Amino acid sequence: MILFFNQLLQNSLTAVILILAVLLFRKLTGDLSKLYVHILWIITMLVLVLPPIPSGSLQTARSLLPKTEFGVSGKHSGAAQETETGILAGAEVQNISAEMPKNSETGALGATPEERLYRGEGSQTPSGLFNLSIAEIFFALWGLGAITLAIIMLTEWLRLKKKVKSAVRIRRDVWSTAQISTPFVMPGLPSKIYIPQGLDKEVDQLEDILKHERRHIRNRDPWIKCFTALVLLLHWFNPFVWLAYRLMNRDMEMYCDECVLRGKGIEEKKHYAQTLLNYACKSSGFSPAIYFGESNTKKRIWHILNTKRPRAAVSLFLLLMISGCGMSFLAAGETEPEKAVVDMTKDVLLTETLSDTDTADGNRNHAESGEEEKHWSEKRIVNSVRKDVESGLDKNEMNIMGETEHFTLYGIREGEEMAVQTPDGLVYAEVPLISNYEVEPQIMEQDFDGDGREELAVITYVLHGTGMSIRSLFMADKDAAGTWNIYHLPEEDYIQELTSHFTTQYTEEGVKLIFNGAPAGAAEQVEQEQLDNEYAYYAGSQINFRFTEEKIYLRADLVGYSNINQAGSYTGHQLEANLYYLGEGKWQFLTVNYADAGITELIEYAVPRYIAGNTSEVNERYTAPGTQLSDFGEPQEITILSIIYPPEELAGGETEAYVTIRRAGEDALDYLHVPLKRVRTENEESGWGIADRFGWRIAGEIYMER
Repeated sequence: MILFFNQLLQNSLTAVILILAVLLFRKLTGDLSKLYVHILWIITMLVLVLPPIPSGSLQTARSLLPKTEFGVSGKHSGAAQETETGILAGAEVQNISAEMPKNSETGALGATPEERLYRGEGSQTPSGLFNLSIAEIFFALWGLGAITLAIIMLTEWLRLKKKVKSAVRIRRDVWSTAQISTPFVMPGLPSKIYIPQGLDKEVDQLEDILKHERRHIRNRDPWIKCFTALVLLLHWFNPFVWLAYRLMNRDMEMYCDECVLRGKGIEEKKHYAQTLLNYACKSSGFSPAIYFGESNTKKRIWHILNTKRPRAAVSLFLLLMISGCGMSFLAAGETEPEKAVVDMTKDVLLTETLSDTDTADGNRNHAESGEEEKHWSEKRIVNSVRKDVESGLDKNEMNIMGETEHFTLYGIREGEEMAVQTPDGLVYAEVPLISNYEVEPQIMEQDFDGDGREELAVITYVLHGTGMSIRSLFMADKDAAGTWNIYHLPEEDYIQELTSHFTTQYTEEGVKLIFNGAPAGAAEQVEQEQLDNEYAYYAGSQINFRFTEEKIYLRADLVGYSNINQAGSYTGHQLEANLYYLGEGKWQFLTVNYADAGITELIEYAVPRYIAGNTSEVNERYTAPGTQLSDFGEPQEITILSIIYPPEELAGGETEAYVTIRRAGEDALDYLHVPLKRVRTENEESGWGIADRFGWRIAGEIYMER
């Protein structure tokens, strides 16, 4: 739904630019043939309904237009603002996160991810999906408008069908009826021409009319008009599309007139013009029929008498220009992504953490080839291409790490490598499943990309160390050639997407996160020495993937780095992303939203315990001073699906969270209202902070809305 709505809005924006260009072209070529502008209108309609055609590295006008993700992720192009304002581009964070020290104390950033994984298991949630709800509202409004317009069009079609029901066939493709007053052609297989009863006696006028309507049929105009009506149905909210629809019908009629009168003398043109006047009628509106005398008869007559045929050279130039216009707006080249600058010491840390997973055979092969082998974390396809993999594996070294209906996940040599048993065979990858943290992988089977085949998603936790805690996402999927691969979502893909949504801003109140162009959360108090050394936020060192009710989410804790604080500091800012798998290792970010880590953790840990009946524990640890919750009712287990709150209220220290839950064994959703207040902790000297990982407390009774 969201992908369709985003593409619809992107097409509508692109078409506005093209429509303005067509209007200018139409003005400049007013007395020339309408063939050229008619082609441009058809291109415009195609732009409105088709996704962009990939053009590789060739950049087109469509490539330069801003991308719209209205009401979904709110992505702003040009997020990196001018340095004079004190705003640093989020991507620059990666340039200053070098050389993280190895001797940090236990409890520093990166030492608690295991605890967070286990404490949040089964209740983690995509926080802050406020924008998604707005998107759904606008989608519903769009659907209501489209349905209303569809009903109007259907009613007009049924009314017309009723009128011609009693028509009598007088020629091969001509029907006559007393229920109509002007001739028209009705789309169908084949299309039919209907004339008023008695018109067959007016031989001269009838011949003009039949030539005109038969030319419409030859040009496929009835079906083109149906197609444009469908386009209008999809883009009813865009006034430029309404204008294009009206002008396209008018130009279609003028071009048809040109075709009928090509090579005719002035007297024949005058006779034809008189026939138009005799059967002039108002615009047919939403009727599927094409009426002979509609579309501004006065302008049609003027065009008939004053049309100029361009010279061959001019005609060739116009056709080449139209071809270029079509290519420029129908196709879109791939933009060169701004690659994230990865910390040099991060590679060292990864090498130290995972050095025991490299096999001697692999190292020997790399040395013999003379090529530098990429680490698996940088690859998109991680499985081996060796043909003898399955026969060469020692079954005694393979342990089952997880099973679904169609897949089995194996750990090889105590989890140093992985293999996936697919419906068609075994796929092997030199990728570790288990580290010294011994956090087992999570798996989920589903048809993620909608191709009719099941895929297996795998989340592992093996990339960790001082200042770094990263979970990895894999997908066992069959490609178009029928080959099973294990695809990995590399960090350069998701870091690029996340970084494009935020920047760092210095203000008098402190350092602020600017998310999608607006301040988010409370200002952070940072020492001047840190500010002088390019303190900024970074999204790549604390990454958590998770499954929630057959969906995949990514949560990134933003970390503050400077040139003198290379281990990073916990800021409390988070980004939540909902991922959609497109197939063959490609992913789409459906949403990217801001979340406050204190609120996320408080609700994920406290609310399930409270609903389960642990009221005394919640009152002791998770409520604000002066707040005591009463028992909620019969203890129940719940799954938290989303947490919504107005981000603009967070700086004030008080808000109300709207929590969507599903109770165990229930299909219906329930909604909790949770009053929240930010409190100071004993370890804080100034400003707001989350020294104990909880800056927020429950500040009032929790009630349920069913």
